[in-house]
Amino acid sequence: MDKKTSYYRILVIKSSTAHRIRIGAMMALLSLAFLAQAQESWKIGECIDYALENNLDLNMKYNEIQTQEVTLKESKANIFPDLNLGSNLDVNFGRNIDLNDNTVTYDPTLTNSYWVTSSFTLFQGMAKKNHVRFNKFLLKATEQGVEVEKNKLVFNILTLYYTVLYSQGLRDVAESQMDLSKMQFERMQKLVEVGKESPIMAQDLESQWAADKLSLTRAQNQLNKAILELKQLLRLGAQESFAIDSTTTDQMLLQAEDHVDALFETAKGILPQLKQQAFLLNASERTLAAAKGGMYPSLSLQAGYSTGFYDGDNTEYGKQLENNQNQWVAMSLRFPIFNHASANSNIKRKRIALNDQKLQYEKQQEALYTEIWNALEDLKSAEKEYESSQELENFSELSLKNVTKRLEKGLANTSEFETAKQRYISAKATLLKSKLVYVMRHQILTYYQTANWNHLY
Repeated sequence: MDKKTSYYRILVIKSSTAHRIRIGAMMALLSLAFLAQAQESWKIGECIDYALENNLDLNMKYNEIQTQEVTLKESKANIFPDLNLGSNLDVNFGRNIDLNDNTVTYDPTLTNSYWVTSSFTLFQGMAKKNHVRFNKFLLKATEQGVEVEKNKLVFNILTLYYTVLYSQGLRDVAESQMDLSKMQFERMQKLVEVGKESPIMAQDLESQWAADKLSLTRAQNQLNKAILELKQLLRLGAQESFAIDSTTTDQMLLQAEDHVDALFETAKGILPQLKQQAFLLNASERTLAAAKGGMYPSLSLQAGYSTGFYDGDNTEYGKQLENNQNQWVAMSLRFPIFNHASANSNIKRKRIALNDQKLQYEKQQEALYTEIWNALEDLKSAEKEYESSQELENFSELSLKNVTKRLEKGLANTSEFETAKQRYISAKATLLKSKLVYVMRHQILTYYQTANWNHLY
C-alpha cells in the first residue's frame, strides 16, 4: 500500500460523518487524476497527428486546394452557354422620337424593354477544354504540394523529437555521474573523518562533484530548450505540461541493404515531390495547347429574345409586350489575321515555360536521387558508428568500474577517477547519439521506400 492510499485510509477512519468520507474520496480521485495527467507522455505519432491538425502553414495549404477547386469548377462552367436576363427603363425629357409614328415630340416618354440573350462558343481551338485540363493538373499538383508540406513538418518534428531524446539522455548521464561523484565524496569524507585518507582527496572529489552539478545544470537547460522548440512547433501553450515517450527508440534496428538505383525507381513513382513536378509539367503542356488555340478560327452562336413597352402607345401593357416581341439567332466566325503578335508571343512564352518545367522536373529527380543516395550512405555510416560506440561504451564502463574499485582501495587518485569518468560520459553520450541517428536515418529511408510515415506509429 503506497503513502497516498494510507493517507486517505486514515482520513476515512478518523472521519465520523459521511460528509468527510465523500470529501476524502473526492480529493483522492482528483489527486490521482492530476498525477495521471502530469505523467502523460507523447509518442512521436501523437506529436505528428497534433501538428498536422494544428499547423497554420499546413492549414493555409488546404485553403490553396479549396481555391484551386473553385477555379477548376469555374473553368468547367465556361464551356457551357451563358444566359443573361435584363431589363431597361428609359425616361426621356425634351426632344425625342415618338415610337408610334417616328415623329419628333417634346413630351416626356417612358420606354421599358426586356431581353434574354445567350451565346455559345462552338469552336475555339480547344482552348477552353485545355484550360480545364490545365486546372485539373494544377489541382493535383496543389494536393501533392500539401503532401510535401506535411513531410517537411513531419521531418522537423522527427528531428526535434530525437533532439529531445538525445538531450534527455545527456541529462540522465549527467545525473548519474553527479550521483557517482557524490557517493565517492561521501565515502571519502567518512574515511577522512576516521583519519584513513587525506582531506585533499575529499576536496578533489568535492570539486568533481561540483563540476558534475554544473554539467547536470547545463544538460537540463539544453533539454528544456529542446522541449521548448518542440512545444513551439506543436503550438502548445507555455503552461501546458509536456513530456515525450523515451521507449520510441527501443525498436529493432534494421541493416541497410538497399541499392540506390532500385530504391530510387521505387521512390520516383510514389513520392509527392516528384508527383507534384509531373503534374506541373502536364499543366504546362495544357496551357501551351490552350495558347495555340488562339491561332485558330473561332465559331460562336448567339441567340436572344426581346420585347418592350412604350407609354406613348395607347395599347395596353400586356398587348404591347406581345406585339413587340423580337427573336434573333446569329452565328459569327472569327479569323485571327493580325493581333499585334500577341497570340504568337503568348505561345512562345508558354513554350519557354514548358521547357523550364521540364528542367525543373529533371532537377527534382536529380535532387531526389542525391537525397536517397546520401540517406543510404548515412544509414550505413550510422550503423558502423553505432556498433563501434557500443564497444567504446562497454570498455569505458569497465575502465570506470576498475578505477572506482582501485580508488576505494587507495590504489588510484582522484585524477585517474575523473579521467575514467569523463571517458565514460563521453562514450555514453556518443552511444546515445549514434543510436538515435541510426534509428532516425532508418526511419527516413523507410519513408523513401513507402512515401508515408506509418512506421513511426
